[in-house]
Amino acid sequence: MELLISSHSKAYDIWSITYYFLHKNWKSVKVYLGANGEDKKEFVPQELIYINKGEDKSFSNSLMSYLEEIEDEYFILMLDDFVILEEVNNEDIKKAFDFIKSNKGVYLRLAPNPKGDIKINKDFSLIDVKSKVPYITSLQMAIWKKEFLMKLLKYDFNPWEFEIKAGKTKEALENYDKFFVTNYPFVKYTHFIEKGKFYPFIKDLCKKEGLNYNFNREFINENQIQDNVIKKLIRNLIPNKYKNSIRKLLKKEEL
Repeated sequence: MELLISSHSKAYDIWSITYYFLHKNWKSVKVYLGANGEDKKEFVPQELIYINKGEDKSFSNSLMSYLEEIEDEYFILMLDDFVILEEVNNEDIKKAFDFIKSNKGVYLRLAPNPKGDIKINKDFSLIDVKSKVPYITSLQMAIWKKEFLMKLLKYDFNPWEFEIKAGKTKEALENYDKFFVTNYPFVKYTHFIEKGKFYPFIKDLCKKEGLNYNFNREFINENQIQDNVIKKLIRNLIPNKYKNSIRKLLKKEEL
């Protein structure tokens, strides 16, 4: 089982936080840290397999270079600002790998964020790619088929473009019945960075764990967090297949 943390050298200051909670809550997983740009090897936790291929030209280009080191056909991709909140059950992860392989899938999101559209069984749902629902290729933690992901990265999308456009490409539509999501979190995690700023909760979480960390970035305003929560609650009330139609009526870009 291989897991790739996609990062870049400028994020070296948060690696110790990400690693601490990953190491605490997830055993028996082989972890790579891909971080192009200036070599920051001295900040890489010893247990991680460090990948640095030089200049960080773009999100897609760098991620493609990290994938050259991944040996397995299917692997887990996570971003560098995720903290694992509870112990991961490797039996659940094995179940997810078995499911995506047996269904010849290309993508399996390990938490329902966004949730699936067509329920398959108590554990998994299909993402309705044909309806072009939002965030088909969300960068939430997911199992990817390496070969397929490499095809999408050739479009050289930035992270935002990747999440909203990669799932609407020719390659995605040709594999419309191969995108899946779990019906409940197989991995309980959250992100702790928003637009380069810390969410306030991470300071208390690190203190609780006795993790001595120098918070040298700004923190997000509490009012902004509340606004984001309200907007998310409203969005969740609308079925996925109608969201982009509504955005189109409002003359907003599709997600």
